[in-house]
Order: sequence, then structure tokens, then C-alpha cells
Amino acid sequence: MSKILVDTNVLVYAKDADSEYHQVSIKLLKGSEQLFITSKNLTEYYAVVTKGEKPLLRTTEALNDIEEFISICKILYTSEITQQKLVQLILKYQPKGLLIHDFEIAAIALANDVKKLATFNRRDFQGIKEIELINLLGS
Repeated sequence: MSKILVDTNVLVYAKDADSEYHQVSIKLLKGSEQLFITSKNLTEYYAVVTKGEKPLLRTTEALNDIEEFISICKILYTSEITQQKLVQLILKYQPKGLLIHDFEIAAIALANDVKKLATFNRRDFQGIKEIELINLLGS
């Protein structure tokens, strides 16, 4: 059984029945793989679905979704080891701007010996050679 980190976009698409990625996201979350999410993924999810004048979800709905994700995936948290791993990744790859958030997610995964990542935003992680990107679309 593979250990796979689930990126925030997979969580969002799993809850968006109109998305072209909805079924693929649901299949992953209901599959037999050992799934992980970071605490950062959960805060990102909340930010995405509750932002703006007309948010996708109300606060209680977003929190219910988060509880569901927690029941499916093991949560990984930042630690001193994570910070050390993040510094190593920064020195090696020198990410700029908002990419630092994706590098932090990768560092949390790597610090917990999770080396596979399921995401639809492959370009955000493709330069990190320590992470294997799962091809969710099968092509």
C-alpha cells in the first residue's frame, strides 16, 4: 500500500460535483491507498471554499468537510524536522513567491516519509525531485 499525500486541489474537486476532476478525486479518496494530508492543506481548503462575497461554502459546511477529510486521511503537522527539510529544499531549488507554500507541504510530507503526491497542479511540485507526482488522469 502506497503512502500518498493528497493536495488541497484534490480535496476541493472531491467536493465540487461540477468539476471535471470530481470523480477522479472521489476515486482516490475512497481507494485503498494510505492517504495523508497536512494541516496546511486543511487551512488552504478552508480559505478556498469560504473566500469572497459569495463563498462556495458556509463556515459550518467547510468544517464538516474538514472533519470528513480527517476521517479519511492521516494529518501530518509541521515540526522541527519539517523546518529543516524546508530549508534544505529552499537551498536546493530556490522557490520564489507563493511557491513556498507548496514547498512547505512537500517538506511536511518528506519529513514524514511520504514521497508520493496526488495533485492536479503538477507544475507547482514538478521541480521537487524528492517527490513522486501521481498521475491522477491516467495519461
